[in-house]
Amino acid sequence: MKSYIADTLCGIFAFDESGNILNFIDFEDDKQKIIQFYEAINEGIIQSVFEDFLLELKNSGFDEFIFDNKDLHTLTSQTLGYKTELKSISLELKDFRLNLLIQLKKVGIIKTKDEILAQYKEINEELSKKKVSLASGHSDNMIIQIISILDVIKKSISLLSSHLREWYGLHFPELTDKVIDDNMLLAKMISTLGAREKFTYENLRKNFELSDNKINILQEYASNSMGANFNLKLVQDYASQILSLDSYSQDLEERLTVLMTKSAPNINAIIGSLIGAKLIAKAGGLRKLAFMPASRIQLLGAEKALYRFLKTGEKRPKHGLIFQWNQIRGSKYYHRGKIARVVAGKIGIAAKVDNFNGDFIGDELARILELKIKEIEEKYPNPPKKTEPVNVRKSKPKKRR
Repeated sequence: MKSYIADTLCGIFAFDESGNILNFIDFEDDKQKIIQFYEAINEGIIQSVFEDFLLELKNSGFDEFIFDNKDLHTLTSQTLGYKTELKSISLELKDFRLNLLIQLKKVGIIKTKDEILAQYKEINEELSKKKVSLASGHSDNMIIQIISILDVIKKSISLLSSHLREWYGLHFPELTDKVIDDNMLLAKMISTLGAREKFTYENLRKNFELSDNKINILQEYASNSMGANFNLKLVQDYASQILSLDSYSQDLEERLTVLMTKSAPNINAIIGSLIGAKLIAKAGGLRKLAFMPASRIQLLGAEKALYRFLKTGEKRPKHGLIFQWNQIRGSKYYHRGKIARVVAGKIGIAAKVDNFNGDFIGDELARILELKIKEIEEKYPNPPKKTEPVNVRKSKPKKRR
């Protein structure tokens, strides 16, 4: 026998083909109950009260359920395994909804049309707010925000470090110009030691992991420096701020790794959290990345070069953001385009699996990718020979007489 299921903000009704009410879930005008029920549906969850509701109907001989709510129909069919049918324009369900006030009276609920409309508006506003809140806090958006902030911080650190070299170079120019290239090591030395007189063997050995040769060079430069003497407190504070910013960027990277492992584990397994996050951000989200062709993924981040190629005919770009991956950046120049093409294909597969919550296949994709790269390196051991362009003289078309 068939049973029609109508979900309303007052409760869930089940009725037969004659319109007789068979079963009813009363929401008891509890706004939270209503919101929780529809939130659960949106998340693909069936509440136990609805499961029991259908079980009672089945035990009464009703073995087919007809819905006009697509989500309820899908969940009932796929999750509970009941025989269902979706009729979005069912005359029976439409008639029931048009006469909802009368149907509510049958189960002892007295409401006016204005009261139902007001409740409908209030509940829908709450559900909409929660949807917006959920979308804003989606891991995609978190990934995009974090990678954007990391880019800004790294650029800022580079600029601030440049100014630090200039400033501290007034006191100890030999250190900033000749010996220390690492910005963070330089900032740590300035913050910890300060004046060049403190660049002694004991202090350098105690605070930094440097070779004896490097320490001796630093000592010699410090003792013979041509720099000026002035109060270094402000410079040391400035160096400490740079170190603090670098520490914060490392914390963000760790947080990004956790998010990528959870939201895009397959992409993360192939190219790592930083490049994977940049691709997601550039694409505008994981879903958009999943629907992109591999050729577009390959050139994400190289849009300007691509437009220049299309406009002027300059050399066509072979890779975009994925060039930052060590396996491409560290390969021979004539292998990079081929490797980039293979990598983009695997990223496309990984993005689709991650977007649709598929099984973890990242390790297998990474293994296949490694084999493909070795195959490319073996197949093309030497760079291609440069061929000179051949000038072909086009004959002018003969004029017709």
